[in-house]
Amino acid sequence: MSRLKQATQRQHQEVEALMPVMQPSLSREAYARLLRQLHAVVGPLEAQLLTLPLPAPFEIDLRLKEPLLLRDLAALPDTPPVRPASPHLAGVPEALGALYVLEGATLGGQVITRHLRRTLGLTPESGSAYFHGYGPATGRMWQAFGEALDGQVALDDEARVIGGAQKTFQAFGDALCGVPA
Repeated sequence: MSRLKQATQRQHQEVEALMPVMQPSLSREAYARLLRQLHAVVGPLEAQLLTLPLPAPFEIDLRLKEPLLLRDLAALPDTPPVRPASPHLAGVPEALGALYVLEGATLGGQVITRHLRRTLGLTPESGSAYFHGYGPATGRMWQAFGEALDGQVALDDEARVIGGAQKTFQAFGDALCGVPA
């Protein structure tokens, strides 16, 4: 986990800087556009994750975020769809890197959820379910993910896991910048 965090820190910061969600002037329309951009990556990425034989400790069925995004989008102003933009996952190691990015986003989501409640009046039931993620269980889910990752990734696969995470951060960056897939 620590090597993965270090190897992706710059990309993480770059993607975070592209996220307008914490801006006080964020409108519901801009927030809905942001969710569409995120969905362009999360939807296809999770579809790929479901086709791969991920080890049981990763509990992929409990970690899917697309249903939360779709629920949020249904509660917000309609915005034009964004072309799907997801990295190709060549195998389980790359998928674990992608899952690291998706799971890591849940940690900051707790702060974002409180901000969305204050600025836009959104709750997990009315438009902020994606960022709310696991709610009070977020810390426990992140810890379980980290333990599974540390226990399941062979040293030989470390570079592929990092590569999967880097590709995923790049896909999010491209989607947030409006770069066509």
